Amino acid sequence: MSNAEVIYSGFLANLDKALGKIDMELALKVMLYERKMPDVAPAVELEIHYLSGTNTQRKINEIRDKYGFEVASYEENVVLAKGNMDMSLLQTLSQDQQIEKLTGFATVASY
Repeated sequence: MSNAEVIYSGFLANLDKALGKIDMELALKVMLYERKMPDVAPAVELEIHYLSGTNTQRKINEIRDKYGFEVASYEENVVLAKGNMDMSLLQTLSQDQQIEKLTGFATVASY
């Protein structure tokens, strides 16, 4: 393994620990777009995976009311949210004790 690969592997391991419930690929894309286009947060289609037994309809209403995102139920314990999100917001969302993980994808936001 080259020196660069060793450094990269260490970086990924440290990042994984720091992200907690946030999917690494999603986080890397969000952080990349935050730096390339700092004027507006990336557009994110977020899958919020809740623990079994969570009242997802209540969560949908909370997310819609608090953040103004387009929100819908996807599966029994998965909620989809679409809107402009930065890493700070993803970290805030991930603090919900009923969330198992956050996945999805990010693109450059449109103005």
